Amino acid sequence: MSSLWLLMLLMLLVAVVFVFLATGKQRRYQKRQDENQRWYEQRLSELKEERSQHGLPEEDYQHAKQELDKTFLNDSQDVEESVNWQRAPVIVPAILLVVISSGLYWAFGSWQLQLQAEDAREQLPELGKRLLQQQNQQASREDLNTFALGLRQKLMREPDDAVAWWIYAGLMVDLGAGEDAEEAFQKALELEPDRVNTLVSYSRFLLMSGTEGGQPKAARMLAHALQQEPDNIEALSLLGFVAFERQDWEQAINAWQLLKQRLPENSSRYQAVVNALENAKSQQEKSEVELKVTVKLSDEMRRYLPAEGTVFVYVTGSEQPMPAAVVRQPVSEFPMTVTLSNSNAMLPDYKLSDLDEWLVHARISQDEKIDRQMGDLEAETVAIQADGSTELTLTLSTRIDE
Repeated sequence: MSSLWLLMLLMLLVAVVFVFLATGKQRRYQKRQDENQRWYEQRLSELKEERSQHGLPEEDYQHAKQELDKTFLNDSQDVEESVNWQRAPVIVPAILLVVISSGLYWAFGSWQLQLQAEDAREQLPELGKRLLQQQNQQASREDLNTFALGLRQKLMREPDDAVAWWIYAGLMVDLGAGEDAEEAFQKALELEPDRVNTLVSYSRFLLMSGTEGGQPKAARMLAHALQQEPDNIEALSLLGFVAFERQDWEQAINAWQLLKQRLPENSSRYQAVVNALENAKSQQEKSEVELKVTVKLSDEMRRYLPAEGTVFVYVTGSEQPMPAAVVRQPVSEFPMTVTLSNSNAMLPDYKLSDLDEWLVHARISQDEKIDRQMGDLEAETVAIQADGSTELTLTLSTRIDE
């Protein structure tokens, strides 16, 4: 670094000297041009005086004037060429001066950053020890930035250090640099694709950041991590969370049951897992709800049965007219039996399992519209408690006249 400084300072000195020398020469050339102009004007005045006062013939006057003009033009051209030749060297060192000055400014700033980076790299062991001691406390942003700077310097020299990339990714997460974090996680996995700590940390980052496509990617990485370490507590915990979010109740229950077996019963985390497990089981039970409805047609209504009608069987809540589950079929033989479950929901976030009470409806429409209209045949609505698997019979015994 010191040799670079000396070289650039020397170049700067040469450029400054060059500028002053070239500028001085240019002034001398301009002085010569002025003297040449004065000599021409004086000689021309003398010729005119000789013609008017001393009888110089006109022919001799014109010949002498032509020679004078030629001499003046030749001298002027020589001076101009000299000046033009000198202009380029004036511009070149001027540009060089600007470039070198900018270079010195950049070098100084870069040198300062380099010193900071080197200092941070030398502090890595001490900073790492301090951060480990503060793992239950909030580390200062200054310490995190210094540690990150030192790690970047280390990774420039040792780009194949997978553990350093993993640590750096974690620092970027703490500093809120999501893109840098993901890039570092990917680099760490490229170097060591089976490293469990990286797989788990990267999965947690994806789940916390809500990255598009993050859940399935995290699920794949967690499954891979558990292939390496089946008893890894963090991987089991996160896999249960991913499965729960995807409403894969069975996988969530399996993951959290394994996690529960590996935690001490007196730990706070154990109770949290127990609660999560109970919630997942409850959701599984709700998702398995099933309502079997047998629809009959009264003798009185058979004469009104439309040949191309549609049978609608659906369930609503006591406070929401929107159906939570619907089955529709073309009119056929009666009695007919249909089964409603969460798979028959009209909306993904409004299902049979979301209701405490079911209002069960059956109707034959003359077309394919679920809305009540004149001429439809319907059964009396029945209200029942939502409770697992249930069977029910409805009879179409009324025709809508109004």
